[in-house]
Amino acid sequence: MKNFFFLICCLFSGIVFSQNAINDDNTISVVGVGTKSTFPNAAHITIAVRFVKPALRDAMNETQKTSKDVLTIIKKYVSDTTDIKVSLIYTDKEFKYDNAQKKEVFVGFESNQKIIFTLKDIKRMQDFTEEILKTKIYEIEKVAYFHTEAATFMKQAQELAVADAIETTERLARAAKLKVGKITYLKSSNSPVNAINMSVNSGNLQTYNKSMGGEGVSASGQLLNYTANVNMNTKID
Repeated sequence: MKNFFFLICCLFSGIVFSQNAINDDNTISVVGVGTKSTFPNAAHITIAVRFVKPALRDAMNETQKTSKDVLTIIKKYVSDTTDIKVSLIYTDKEFKYDNAQKKEVFVGFESNQKIIFTLKDIKRMQDFTEEILKTKIYEIEKVAYFHTEAATFMKQAQELAVADAIETTERLARAAKLKVGKITYLKSSNSPVNAINMSVNSGNLQTYNKSMGGEGVSASGQLLNYTANVNMNTKID
């Protein structure tokens, strides 16, 4: 019985299809991988403006005034104003827990607004943040670094993946003393169209205490790695 079970396991493992294996259709099937790396050259920046005042009108007025100052600065760093997106002003009541009363107490009305824009010259990042930190913004909520030529880098990664798949196929064939024929199947799981959505994010920078001392945030030193995978089948002659 044990010998029979062992034989069944051997037969099953022999027909399992996996990467870099020869399948039942007399083809060598491999997965090729290619990566192209580069530093970001642009960034999507989200600025948050927020105020809490006893009167709702005062909170909204302060938000509008600060947002106007922010937009004046941003327009110095963009060539196309359509890259600037401004949300509606959101208002709400602000509560804070009072330890003495052991309950949430009303502290004022909140007014906040977000401004998002694309900085296409990342070399100006530090100059921009130095200026923006001098305003009354609540925080630089998010900085998402990306590359404007992302689609090109992904295409290059796909080409490297194909080259890797071909090299792997030929290496396996030599090791098995086989002669390979034409490629019968080739598929990439990565699209250059979606590559532009790849980014590296920084943490938020709250400025209500001005702890940065007015210093700007420099450009991201993180690499963007565009990786592509291809599945390839090659006929055995």
